[in-house]
Amino acid sequence: MKKNIENEYKLKKYPYICICFEYLLKVKGKQERHRIIKEVVGSGKVASQEDLAALLESRGIEVAQATLSRDIRDLGITKLHDGTGYFYSLPGASSSRVIPFGTIGSSVSITSLEFAGQLAVLKTMPGHANMVAAIIDASSLAGVAGTIAGDDTIMLVIRDGVSRDSMAKTLGTLFAGLENKRLN
Repeated sequence: MKKNIENEYKLKKYPYICICFEYLLKVKGKQERHRIIKEVVGSGKVASQEDLAALLESRGIEVAQATLSRDIRDLGITKLHDGTGYFYSLPGASSSRVIPFGTIGSSVSITSLEFAGQLAVLKTMPGHANMVAAIIDASSLAGVAGTIAGDDTIMLVIRDGVSRDSMAKTLGTLFAGLENKRLN
């Protein structure tokens, strides 16, 4: 009880110092968390936020999913594919595990392709849409104006004058077997 009264007195007498101290503790905690996240992601294959959260928890750091998402964004961590699955990668980390965009070679992540006007809708396995869209965007396909990706769906905007068959064929060069998943 006496300690609480002392702390209350200090807060009233020195509010600025107490607030600054609390801020420094938060910043130090965030910096330490970021350091450990970089260490964990850099040391092995982390496939999901759940895996990363579990590895952080094993090191004594409990973090909310929203905070972890912000940390991943702030650190510039990306998801890559190596032919066996997706994993988180630090920015600038070159890895021989990554398959270059031109040799992706498989439509395993894509479950269907459907056209509607000048749009193509690609359905993917849960969590794979952003990676597939990134592959399409990085390939700079002439007939693609842009992509928008959610968790398991990609909307692909097709430029005027590009036929559905032409776009399906172009996408098939990136993702072998995609023609078997076309709905229309």
